[in-house]
Amino acid sequence: MKKIILFLLFISLMVACSTPKKAVLTQNDLPRVIDSLYQADQATAKIRPADSAAAAYQRVIRSNFPLIETIFRKFGYPGYDLVGVQHSDQYFTLVQHSDFNVAFQLEVLKDMQQKVEKQNATGQNFAYLTDRTELNQGRPQVYGTQVIMSANTKLKPCIDTINLDKRRQTVGLGPIQEYLDQCNAVFFQLNPQEKNKPGGN
Repeated sequence: MKKIILFLLFISLMVACSTPKKAVLTQNDLPRVIDSLYQADQATAKIRPADSAAAAYQRVIRSNFPLIETIFRKFGYPGYDLVGVQHSDQYFTLVQHSDFNVAFQLEVLKDMQQKVEKQNATGQNFAYLTDRTELNQGRPQVYGTQVIMSANTKLKPCIDTINLDKRRQTVGLGPIQEYLDQCNAVFFQLNPQEKNKPGGN
């Protein structure tokens, strides 16, 4: 755990040093800066125990946010033409995790939609962020991307589930049952002891 905490501190320092306060963030900086923010975000998942990971995650997503917002204010949602597929998708993850600022998520979503229409971002990511913002505002989701994962994964509240697969298809997502089955499989990978319990696969 100490090694992971030191790694997070290193990432934070690297990001800070890569963008001095008086420096101008340029397009050439974006892939490196986005990747550094993303690596710091993802590293928290490796921390044990889980409550320590959760606390570290909350610290990191908030310390990341000023740069995440700066990127959007200067460049808009960074599409594939600006930073490439990998770093654009990484930036989506950073926005997805900024649940403490729904107003910002909604701003990004609006710009992201324009990028999707120009095939400059993925419809799947747009669907995930749409659902996240709907739930964050106390409304049911649209595309069924948000779930309560367990041995029998369930959807969080969702509109018109009868036509859900049709909506998912429009953004490039597969059938909802396939998605739920995949979530079940991931749950058992993370919790192998659950397979031996009644009702486990």
